Amino acid sequence: MNSQPPVKARPAKSSPEVVVDAILSGIRSGRLVPGQRLVEADLTHSLSISRGPVREALKRLAAEGIVTLNQNRGAYVRSLSQKEVADLLKVIEVVTGLVASLATRRLANGHLREAFIRAGENLLAFEALGDSLAFMEKRREFYDVLIDASDNIELKRIMPLMQIHLLRLQFQTRLTATDRRKQFEEYRAIIRTVLSGSPQLAERMTRLHIRRTRLSISRLPDDAFSLADRQRIVG
Repeated sequence: MNSQPPVKARPAKSSPEVVVDAILSGIRSGRLVPGQRLVEADLTHSLSISRGPVREALKRLAAEGIVTLNQNRGAYVRSLSQKEVADLLKVIEVVTGLVASLATRRLANGHLREAFIRAGENLLAFEALGDSLAFMEKRREFYDVLIDASDNIELKRIMPLMQIHLLRLQFQTRLTATDRRKQFEEYRAIIRTVLSGSPQLAERMTRLHIRRTRLSISRLPDDAFSLADRQRIVG
């Protein structure tokens, strides 16, 4: 008689974890957007969880740079200021360049090459379809494959994925038609150089793409940025 080892049940999530997951899910789906207020009473009602765990969850997300807590105004999905955008994209430029370099070496040996080609095709298909949450999802999948192909666990840990998603939600619809055209030209260049097997060129093209994104966002009007920025400008 063959006996199967008992399947261990996954531990139930704590109440704060349930709230954290709900907020992150809302951000990923676009139901929650940068600058949107998170009302404690609404969260307690919709999740059937008391205020204590909700407040703990909001503090956790604030520590991770996903939520902004204001003593007088409550909790909001984080909206990035001009300096925060610049600082974040400088970090992303370096890290993503390293990802592209490492991934290029691995892809040359066949590691996830077909998955990368498919992810690139899925991303480029949105050039004619316009901006949407589906486009942002395909872009996320493209970079996920690139990160997986780099085969570096620490890069997966340090890549600020949710902050990148917040940045995309905040600014993607602000890009001009010229910005979008350049954006897709750069995606094609990144895909081409990664598949060419030149790590140095792939890193350079990826870093140039992130740098151009930073410059494009820096030219946006003041109302594209966080309330703190606008208050500082008015004051």
